[in-house]
Amino acid sequence: MKIIGIIPARLQSKRLVNKPLLEFNNKTLLEHTYEAVKKSSLFDQIYIATDSKLIQDTANNFNAEIIITSEKNKNGTERCIDVIKQLHKNINNHDLVINIQCDEPFLRKKHFKAIIKLMNSNVQIATLVSPIKKLEFNDTNVVKVSVNKDSMANTFSRFHSKFNTKDILYKHIGIYAYKKKTLLELAKLKEVQIEIDESLEQLRWLKNNYIIHCKTITEDLISINTIDDVKKVLKK
Repeated sequence: MKIIGIIPARLQSKRLVNKPLLEFNNKTLLEHTYEAVKKSSLFDQIYIATDSKLIQDTANNFNAEIIITSEKNKNGTERCIDVIKQLHKNINNHDLVINIQCDEPFLRKKHFKAIIKLMNSNVQIATLVSPIKKLEFNDTNVVKVSVNKDSMANTFSRFHSKFNTKDILYKHIGIYAYKKKTLLELAKLKEVQIEIDESLEQLRWLKNNYIIHCKTITEDLISINTIDDVKKVLKK
C-alpha cells in the first residue's frame, strides 16, 4: 500500500486572500506545510494540487511536485480527486490518500502516523481532532465537531449554536485520509445545502452516510485562517 500526500492550494480563500503565499519565518505557508509533510518521511509521494500559476511557480522554488488541477474544483477533496484521476494507473484502489490542508503547517510525524494507523482498520474516512478551548466556541474560523462514544463524527459546524448542549465538542484539524476507492466514490456525490451554508465539504459525506472516524491528538495546533493566526505564530 502506497501513501500519497496531497496538499490542495488555492489563492481564492474567502477568509485570507492569497493564503498559501503568506510569509512568516522567511517561508510561505505552503512551503511550511510541504516541509512538515516531507520531513515525516512517511509518504511515498507528495503533490501540491493547484490551479494557480503563481502557486506553481512558488512550489517550483522549493522543488515540490505539482499537479495542475481544474479551476472548477470547489474544495480540497475535489482537487485530490482530480489528482487521483490524473494519476489513475499509478495508484491502486487500496492506496492511501492523505489530504493535508495548506493551512496546517504544524502537523508533525506523530500526527501523520496516528491518522495512517487509523486507516489500517476498516475505516472509510479518518481525520484528526483536538481539545477545544472555550474562547474558540464562537470563532467561526474554528470548525467544531461532535463525536460519539466510538469516536465517529456526528456532525461538523462553524457555529457553536448548532450543537446540542450535551454534545462533546472538539476542534477539527484540517487533514483527511481515505483509500483511493473511497475518494472516487465521494467524487460522485452531489453538493448538499448544509455543506454550501457552512463551507464544509465533509458534511456532504455525512449526509450520504459515510462514516468519519476521528483520532484525538493532545496538541493545540494553530491553523492559519486569519491574520490573527499569523500573529499568534510570530509571538511564539
